[in-house]
Amino acid sequence: MSHSRTRAALLAATFLCLLANAASADVSVRGRKFVVEDPAPADPSQRSLRAAARGPQASELTGDPTLPTGFGGAVLEVAANGSAPSWQLLSLPVGTASDGKPFWSALPSGGYRYRDRHGEQGPVRSLVVKQTSGGTVRLRLAADGSGLDVVPPAPGTDALLALTMSQGERLCVQYGPDATIRNDGAAAFSARRPNATGCGTPPESSGDFLALSYNVAGLPEGISGSHPATNTQIISPLLNAYDLVVVQESWQTPDPNPLAPLRVYHEILAADALQPYKTVSLPLPIGSDPRRPSALVSDGLNAFSRFPFTHLGREMWSDCWASAADCLSQKGFMVVRMTVAPGVTIDVYDLHMEAGGDPEDDALRDDGITQLATYINAFSAGRPVIVGGDFNLHTDQEPDGSQYARLQAETGLTDVCTALGCAQPGRIDKFLFRSSAGLTIEPLSWQFETDVFVDGMGQPLSDHDALAVRFGWTVEP
Repeated sequence: MSHSRTRAALLAATFLCLLANAASADVSVRGRKFVVEDPAPADPSQRSLRAAARGPQASELTGDPTLPTGFGGAVLEVAANGSAPSWQLLSLPVGTASDGKPFWSALPSGGYRYRDRHGEQGPVRSLVVKQTSGGTVRLRLAADGSGLDVVPPAPGTDALLALTMSQGERLCVQYGPDATIRNDGAAAFSARRPNATGCGTPPESSGDFLALSYNVAGLPEGISGSHPATNTQIISPLLNAYDLVVVQESWQTPDPNPLAPLRVYHEILAADALQPYKTVSLPLPIGSDPRRPSALVSDGLNAFSRFPFTHLGREMWSDCWASAADCLSQKGFMVVRMTVAPGVTIDVYDLHMEAGGDPEDDALRDDGITQLATYINAFSAGRPVIVGGDFNLHTDQEPDGSQYARLQAETGLTDVCTALGCAQPGRIDKFLFRSSAGLTIEPLSWQFETDVFVDGMGQPLSDHDALAVRFGWTVEP
């Protein structure tokens, strides 16, 4: 590695360490009130939730939900505990309401406001979070309507509210059990002025989800290794069987399209995929990226999920080699922080590594291992992690096997094939995982879906097979 590249790597590592320190910790604020009402259970439109918090915070409030579409937004966790507990995960994405005003806006005095007067994105009508110059954090929430799943727990004991803004910490408000509790059967529950702070106990201690990694070969027809003009619309609804999907080689067609009649197909892939949470595809650079002027397409990485996520980050590999046309793209990796249950988050990475069989490609894949490991060890320090994608590493050969082993050694990741003893450990499409002190992740099954992603003649829909892994998770006491 050159001295300039070494200096750049050190600067990047320093920045990521600062980012990780700001983004990975839970921060508690004292609650003031939590009131949930369901006066007419037969008419969910009358449900309502009002919550507030106010208290000192030692560190500066971090996160920015106003970042551009695909990077901003927030995830809100709500739980009401008792005899009949209920909880809900709510995504508060960026965007523009029908009245032309943005859902998220920065406050002149510092902090942020979310406003959705007509419930266009869900039951949260307003949320304000800000920090005074003295360090006091204030939070107010109002939600109502049939999209609100949290109801009085009849009788209730405590409640939890947690907000995670993009690239920020998880801000927790615990209401009880030392709060002043009032129960009105199944009609109302309130918890006011607790003294204790904390992040509570997750309402679910275990679960599982089915993940898929799939290189969908979405380059233009005639250039792709498959037939995306026909096959992408077949792939799209088949993705609905999976809770989490990470894809490679899926790009959004620009509008207007300066490359016409050439096109790409991500909008078709997303059209019939019903997962409610989707990343926004990076726009095509078409030669406009000064870091890589030869790049015509972006990274091609995207994710579909049944679980809300935030903290989207994308990194391009530091260099490329022309043997496999890698310099025509912004190949790299992306990460989202996915919330699978209140208080339970997992960092999910999707990647597409350098292709080609030249010695220069081997060296660049080795550099990519270093770049990815550095990022994971900073941004996801101490956190549970899942990594899926097209590694372009035949790990039953060298130097690929040693490079893959180094990635695992430097990050604490474990290959799913190693954990389950699968029959084809050398395949280039892979999943890895890592537990944390508070959350154990375990792969339960591994399978290439060769009988699912096929056309009417039984032919594969891509030049890669789709890899499905079911992951189980357990919260550790």
